[in-house]
Amino acid sequence: MAESVVLRPPTLDDVGPVAEVLNAEARRLRGRDDVDERAVRGWWTQPPPFDRERDVVVALREGRVVGYGDVADQANDGSVLWLDVRGDAMDEVLAELEHRARERRAPSGVVRAVADERDAGYKALLERRGYRPIRASYRMTIDLESATLAPGWPEGAGARTATGGVDEPLLHDLAQRSFADHWGFTSTPYEEWLHWLREIDEYDPTLCFLAEHDGVPAGVVIGRVRGHGDDAQGWVSVLGVLPEHRGLGLGTALLVTALAEHRRRGLTRGGLGVDAENTTGAVRLYERAGMTVAERQDIWELGS
Repeated sequence: MAESVVLRPPTLDDVGPVAEVLNAEARRLRGRDDVDERAVRGWWTQPPPFDRERDVVVALREGRVVGYGDVADQANDGSVLWLDVRGDAMDEVLAELEHRARERRAPSGVVRAVADERDAGYKALLERRGYRPIRASYRMTIDLESATLAPGWPEGAGARTATGGVDEPLLHDLAQRSFADHWGFTSTPYEEWLHWLREIDEYDPTLCFLAEHDGVPAGVVIGRVRGHGDDAQGWVSVLGVLPEHRGLGLGTALLVTALAEHRRRGLTRGGLGVDAENTTGAVRLYERAGMTVAERQDIWELGS
């Protein structure tokens, strides 16, 4: 007889068990850990309208956490509901999250989920439940030990290191405006964005750089250490250039500046995530800088 599955909202005591569930899945699919407890705690302590009891569920068998799921309404308007399902008990967790998403979805809203391209079981489950793949994203990496990292700035342009606290409103403004024309963009209020900046992974303002062109702010890169729980990897969590300053090489120069700083700190790998169909040419930019696609995740949308 199959063990019954119990679903309930998580408490902060579940941070460690959930991190282990997520990392066990990452090791199965990608051969490495993906998160640490700080990241999980950061997700669960977001400011309102996030509600841990409404938005997150853990699955238990015989009292042990074996699965995880959450539903995110990034625009807080029911237009796009994102489901994240990990670990065991995927059938039960996905069904519960779908129920919650349907209740919150706007009349013209959609429900989406993300699956690692190597996760055949989860992709088959999504297909059985009426989802179809609509788009993909890449995780791209670079070997910092062998890379040539010499940023070339166009005339009239350069970068400076951000000042913690003082420059955070500018970081937010540049990040929001740089991505406003990207697929799936949702504006993030400053306080919510600041929580993600400070509480997810390790925040170091000296890994954030602001590009200026002809004396005005033009772009931003926000770097992290220990990307996705990897002590040897630096991570570029945000890289954006304002539309009116694109095509000059600022994006490449910002990327190389961040990667060079990661290498200076002793990290051996660099990484970032990108929309596979990015219309600003980001994938080609990263390839020219020496990055290659290491992983792919597919975005699935639930049919009406």
